[in-house]
Formats: sequence, structure tokens, C-alpha cells
Amino acid sequence: MRRIRKWLVGSDRNISRRNIIWNMLGSTFYAFATLLLTTVTGNVAGESAGGVFSFAFAIGQQLLSVSYFGVRPYHQTDVTGQYSFRDYFHIRIVTCLISAAAGIVYLLASDFTAAKTAVVFLLICFKMADGFADVYEIEFQRRDRLYLAGKSMFFRTLFSVAVYTAVLFLTKSLILACGCAVVSAAAGVVIFDMVPGGFFRYLCRPDWRKGLRLLRECVLIFLASFMEYYILNASKFAIEAHVNDSAVYCYTIIFLPNMVINLVAGYIIRPFLTGMVVQWERRQRRKFGMGILKIFAIIAVFAVLAQILGYTLGAPVLSLISGADVSPYRGALLLLVAGGSLYAGETLLYYVLVIFRKQKLLFVFYGAVFLTALAATGPLVKAWGITGGAAAYFFMMALLFLLFGGYAAICFAADCRSKKR
Repeated sequence: MRRIRKWLVGSDRNISRRNIIWNMLGSTFYAFATLLLTTVTGNVAGESAGGVFSFAFAIGQQLLSVSYFGVRPYHQTDVTGQYSFRDYFHIRIVTCLISAAAGIVYLLASDFTAAKTAVVFLLICFKMADGFADVYEIEFQRRDRLYLAGKSMFFRTLFSVAVYTAVLFLTKSLILACGCAVVSAAAGVVIFDMVPGGFFRYLCRPDWRKGLRLLRECVLIFLASFMEYYILNASKFAIEAHVNDSAVYCYTIIFLPNMVINLVAGYIIRPFLTGMVVQWERRQRRKFGMGILKIFAIIAVFAVLAQILGYTLGAPVLSLISGADVSPYRGALLLLVAGGSLYAGETLLYYVLVIFRKQKLLFVFYGAVFLTALAATGPLVKAWGITGGAAAYFFMMALLFLLFGGYAAICFAADCRSKKR
């Protein structure tokens, strides 16, 4: 284990460069794991199995927000050390257990087949491993060791994808492949997070008073995050409920290009998030504002490129790699890419509002869009199927972007006026 830790941590040379390179590698492979796992499942086990896997994965992502419990952005921006890693560590254990319990309750209340129930439960556990690993990876970032988080995401994901793919090819059993993926994910957390980040010294002496205070401070962020995950997956849930599993698979495939824009946004936002916090704390308002505008400009450029590529190459390429004919859904594809572009901008605005410590308003905004998604997504999917789901997604992303952007601009302008007085 010492050799593994030494290899992962490395020296103190070229940390900034390693932060950027490994963050790009880890974030890219982690994001593309969804593409790999979904398309492998669809090609090997069929479109219906691919739809079951995609739906179960979405449920796992929904409950991942419970594992995070809104602490994630708070931890990322806690550069003053208001809470120690020990506090974040013990609270993450609790929230992961709550996530597992919520998943069990959800499955008991559902009427899925036994096989579908097993797949959903296993993928909830699979994503719960991501939720626990995240507490280490955010701490790596907070200590300017983002390259360790990137290495963890890359190697954990590679290990899990390889195990899942091999088992699925050999056995053609979706349940067995998901079970092996869970075991490999847990092993990856131990090797690539706990070993370099330390383990045994954090197992004792939890300060539950501070932990409960942290949860109280983050509960509105959690509720906002939970609603955000639902908003992102509402169309997929509606298609599963009102169409069929094969349609869920096709929708998932045409949704995948959104990753490109969001990856670009992640490349820019994540490495410079700590710097943005420092600029705000030091009241370097002009530098902070110009940095935000530059990030928006880059996102906009890639959004235009994504639309062009989506229109010309999107449907043929996605059909080729997925084994499903998605050419009838080109319009839906372009709507989803446009919505993904807005979501990338909304992600930046989300962090801006957390830096401003305006998380209470996040709850209000997400609540309004959450209720809209509950009311509108089902009828749109019933009326127009996959295209209706894409239209619902685009509308929700546009609404979030306008709400976040408008309020962030108001807060920034008000702060600048108070500085001049």
C-alpha cells in the first residue's frame, strides 16, 4: 500500500500542470463511462436491457445527491477551513447510508420485476461508492492536489468499466455484471482514495455537534441538488413510465453529446474554482467578473460547435456506436445539445451563487423549476414521446439559466455598489 500511495501522490514538482492534466483525464473518462457502459449494454444485451441499465443508472445518480447532501460545493469553497476533513468524512458516511436506505424504500414502493429491482439496487450501490470517494477527491482539490482526484476518477472508472464489460461479454447477465461493478468500485475507492488520502486516522472521534451544524447549513443546498438531479432526469423517468425501455435507451444515446460541453465547462470551472473564491474573498471584483465572462465565452463557442456537429454527424455516429437507429430524433438531439449548453452555464452560475453564499435562493429557484418539471414533463412525453422529453429538458434548462443568471447579476451589482460607498 505504501508503494501505491507513493506512486499516486508523487512529488511536489509541477503540481499545477499535473492538476490540469489529471483533472482532464479523470473528468473525461468519468463522464464517458456513462457512454461506454450504456452502449456496451445495448450492443451486448439489447436495447431493452440498455434502457433498464440507463434508467437504473439515473436512479443511482438521483440518490447520489443524497450521498452528497449538498455538502460538496460547501466543502469545495471552504478555503478557510471552517470545518475539518474529519467533519466532512464522518458526515459523508452518514449521508451514504441514508442514500442506501432511501433506495431500498423506493424499490419497496415500486412495482418493478425482480430482475429490474436487482439492477436498480446494484447501481444505487455503484453510485454510492462514487459518493463516498467524492469526499476524498474534494479534499484533494481543497489542498491543491486536484491531480489526486483526477487519478482516482480515471483509475476507479477504468477498473469498474473493464470489470463490467468483461463480465457482461462472458456471461450476458446484466445482474451479475452490475454486481461485479459494485465490488470493483468499492475496491477502487480503497486503493485510489483511502490509500493516498489516509483512512484509519479518520475512523474515530467524530464531532457530531459540528457535523449536525454542517448538515443544517447545507440542507437547502441538498434539497436544491436533489431537485436538480430530478430536473435533469425527469424526461428519462417520464419516458420509462409512458413509453418503454427501448425508448429510454434511444433517449440516453441522443443525450450523450451534452457531455462534451459539460466536460469543457468542468475543465475550466473546477481547476479555477478555488482561485475564484480567493478573488471574491479579497474583493477583487473586476478580476472575478472578467474571469466569469471569459468562461461563459468559451462555453458559448463550444456550444455552437456542438450544434454544428450534432446536426451533421450526431445521428449517424450515435447510431453506429449504439446499435440503435436514432436518425428519426435529430430534432430532439439538437434540443438536448442546446439544453446541455445552458446547463453548462447554469453550473457556473450555481458555483457563483454558492461563493456569494446565496444558497437559500437556490432552493427557491430549483423548487420552482422542479414543480414545473413535475407538471409539464409527463404530458409532453405522452404527446410527443422522445421529442417531447427533449423539449421539456431544454425548457427546464433555459428557465434555470435565466433565474440563476438574473439573480447572480443582481447580487454582483449590489456588492459593487456597496464597495464604492
